Amino acid sequence: MPAGHVSALWRYPVKSILGMSVAEAPLTAAGLLNDRAYAVIDVETGKIASAKRPQLWRRMLELSAVADADGGYGVRFPEGDVVALDDPALDGRLCAFLGREVRLKAQAAATDALDRAVPDEVLDAGEGAEVQSTHLVLAQASPEGGFFDYAPFHVVTRASLDAVSRALGDDSILAQRYRANIVLDMPDAEPFAENGWAGRELRIGPDVVLTLIGATPRCAVPMLAHGDLPRAPGALTKVVELNRIELPEFGPGLYPCLGAFATLTSAGVAAVNDAAELSDA
Repeated sequence: MPAGHVSALWRYPVKSILGMSVAEAPLTAAGLLNDRAYAVIDVETGKIASAKRPQLWRRMLELSAVADADGGYGVRFPEGDVVALDDPALDGRLCAFLGREVRLKAQAAATDALDRAVPDEVLDAGEGAEVQSTHLVLAQASPEGGFFDYAPFHVVTRASLDAVSRALGDDSILAQRYRANIVLDMPDAEPFAENGWAGRELRIGPDVVLTLIGATPRCAVPMLAHGDLPRAPGALTKVVELNRIELPEFGPGLYPCLGAFATLTSAGVAAVNDAAELSDA
């Protein structure tokens, strides 16, 4: 029974905007509390704005979500000023920054979708190029819905992150490039062990139990600049090289994968350094 501990927890209050590490957080059927609770909507198309389509939305990764003393959140712009999510001025600031008419949305709908640029085409043509995109309906494996790409939790091991970092010789290959919620340090885990975790349970601390449902296919986002982290095409190309697998639930072909999706079986509070134990296959 593989075991280890939680080495990091991440919350991303606004989809496709930089998030924050947290020491602990409640885990519910709707995800890590306040994760992907908001999204930015492109008014022209009605779709969720996402850096998965870098040509339009890569600048979202220059913005970061910050918490205030009252438990609310705001968006920090590159100049350093913060605009609260409930400030009526925020939509205008986002429009000016992103160069398109957008608005913040707090209530997810079953029809919410985004454009996901084909990663190989982004690598070939560049992040500013118009490339083919696929239409991705959100939260298809999230019982409570939400602004998740697929499922409410995304888990990754240090072993997988370190394998990419070592292969590239690049110490900017960090968990936040892959936007996982839960980072596990499992000393006996092989790189990309998450490929085989579907159907297994992950116990975290005394109360939380997650069910792993499948490996996480990677998009173009990890290669983009993330705040102070520079562009890193290898964050995608090395995963393409090291770990392409079949994912029938997403269609034919081989997908570059890192991490695993999960849903909630038993709720509770998870904390950094909590014990983490994976059930036997």
